[in-house]
Amino acid sequence: MKDLLALLFGAAIVVFYSYDRFNRTTDEAGQQLQRLVNLLSPDKLRSGRVVFNAYTFYALTFLVIYFFLCAYAELIPALGGPDLTVGASKLPSLASEENTQTPVGPLFVQTSGGVIDTILHQSLTAPGASTSARQSIEIGIDSSTSMAVALMIVGLAPAFPILQRFEAWMRGAAHRFAGIPTRVLSVRDELRTETMNLNLGSDGVIPSETLLIPRSDWARLSYYKSHAKGLREVTEDFHSDLALVFAVSAWVIDHKLKLSNQHARERFSHLEEELKNRKGLLVAALDEKTEFSTRGQSREKLGDEVSSPAVLGVELGTSSPESWDRLVSDVDNLADDVCLLLAIYIEHDIIVSEPASVHSKTTQGSIPIQRKLAREKLELFLKEHLSDQGDPPRLISYTAVTGLWVFSIVAIVAILWSLFIGPLELRLQLGQASDPYWRIMVYLSTSLTAYCIPMFTALAIRDGSTQLRRWRNFLLSDWTIVVPQAAFVLLVSWGVATLLILGVALWQAGVTLGWDVSAERFWSTLRFAFAYNAPTAVRGAFLALIVVLILDARRASKWLPWLRKSIRISLLLAVGAAICMGIIGGGTRYLSSLAGTLEASVPRQGIDHIDRGLIAYAAIYTALLAFCVVFSVAEVVRNQRLRPSLARPQAKAG
Repeated sequence: MKDLLALLFGAAIVVFYSYDRFNRTTDEAGQQLQRLVNLLSPDKLRSGRVVFNAYTFYALTFLVIYFFLCAYAELIPALGGPDLTVGASKLPSLASEENTQTPVGPLFVQTSGGVIDTILHQSLTAPGASTSARQSIEIGIDSSTSMAVALMIVGLAPAFPILQRFEAWMRGAAHRFAGIPTRVLSVRDELRTETMNLNLGSDGVIPSETLLIPRSDWARLSYYKSHAKGLREVTEDFHSDLALVFAVSAWVIDHKLKLSNQHARERFSHLEEELKNRKGLLVAALDEKTEFSTRGQSREKLGDEVSSPAVLGVELGTSSPESWDRLVSDVDNLADDVCLLLAIYIEHDIIVSEPASVHSKTTQGSIPIQRKLAREKLELFLKEHLSDQGDPPRLISYTAVTGLWVFSIVAIVAILWSLFIGPLELRLQLGQASDPYWRIMVYLSTSLTAYCIPMFTALAIRDGSTQLRRWRNFLLSDWTIVVPQAAFVLLVSWGVATLLILGVALWQAGVTLGWDVSAERFWSTLRFAFAYNAPTAVRGAFLALIVVLILDARRASKWLPWLRKSIRISLLLAVGAAICMGIIGGGTRYLSSLAGTLEASVPRQGIDHIDRGLIAYAAIYTALLAFCVVFSVAEVVRNQRLRPSLARPQAKAG
């Protein structure tokens, strides 16, 4: 019991302490963010939901590695790590001696929900197994091994090079899966192709519509343009970048426009302060280069807004003025980082599109009018990147919601099946009764492995590809795109679940046969485990593909009206999925039965009545599970889609 608690405690350490490692920056594409005060951490570069999905993917991967290294601790020295003399060297075993000498045969007994561990089977059905014997099962992993492996994974203890390199690669993969930092950088790059059109008056006259930009900045824009006319280094982009810097500084950094989500904005106060200081330094350098403060507009004409370098908090050095090449480069870099700030604020819904009713309100006074015009100018510049306050956030994939529903439905169906139908199925397969508590644990664990792992993998692929704008909607794309994408989702989701099953199979082989087996026995064990259990993961992969199709239907305009009609559509989809999955469930169980006949200690001629009964159970269980999952997901999608359209008129009316 102490070893089991240590194993679970180590898993908790991996989950909670690995976040610090996940949150390290992995941007290696030309040091694009190096000009900022501090490189922004991943949790600041994407919204909280996206970061949580990516971290879940990262943490689950290292949980699998954690359990693997705990079970196979003797492999750590071979990988370049420290020599752990305890741990997996003490293998899991039963107290009774006869069970440790299990004859060679199938390592797994399969039910409709998945695979049953032979050790569990023995503890339930062995004639001489008593209650005390059942309770004497040990996991065989020493507590010190669990803690040592957990601390190595999260970096609190020295890790070996292979683990460190894999952690860096896995962290980068999780960041790419979430679009970190490619999402905000792509928005930044798109904004750099746009132009902030500020209409300068002729002959240096400041326009009446100042758009909340200080008159001193207007005067500078006009004076810099006239002074630099004809210079080879100064192009029109230079003046456009200056206009962008002055406008965003006034509207966003100087808080002249009211933005949303102030709590999230506080996390970027240091970034605003850095950009403000850099703008002050740049203005001071340009003033010195063009002699704006001595030969530019008079203070009387500009009022009290003209700020000297001292007021700006900048000290000019005694060195000669910067060259125009350097100034042009500084303006370009500052405009890049200003657009990056806008991209981050768009990502965190700090800048959102105001409803049309707000823009149409009658304003009184000069300042409200200028604020309205400035807001319109900012939204025109940001265009399609903004999300509407009346609409759901951008790129909602419902990955977390769908995953939670699928996990809950699979768990409930597995438990109910184990209580009411499971006794009949196991009696048919094993020939005798089984303990209900063990049966619940077995059905629950095997169903989660066979169905939830492929589902989570498929949802992760879709969510990551959507964030990177590489996902092609199944219902809107050509078949030449749909078929390879569907094949990729099926193959990867099936492969991940199969790898987990094979890992358990090999670990169990070491338990039942001993670790000192020949290479021939190892490959025969692996071959049988794959042939017998790989078809089971196919069910979860196809069910995951069906769920992905339903999620894509939400974003397909030609299918959405049909999907959102009524609950009968959800029922129709669930019935269709149940029929398809029932056929797949029976077919995959048939393949497993064939593998069982080939590998049995006493060869059989073919499928017998027991196999046919188990095929029927598998078909019914898979169909029932598919019906519940598809109906629930379809209803979630339908109601989530209808909710904004029902709430929007009320918001506008208010």
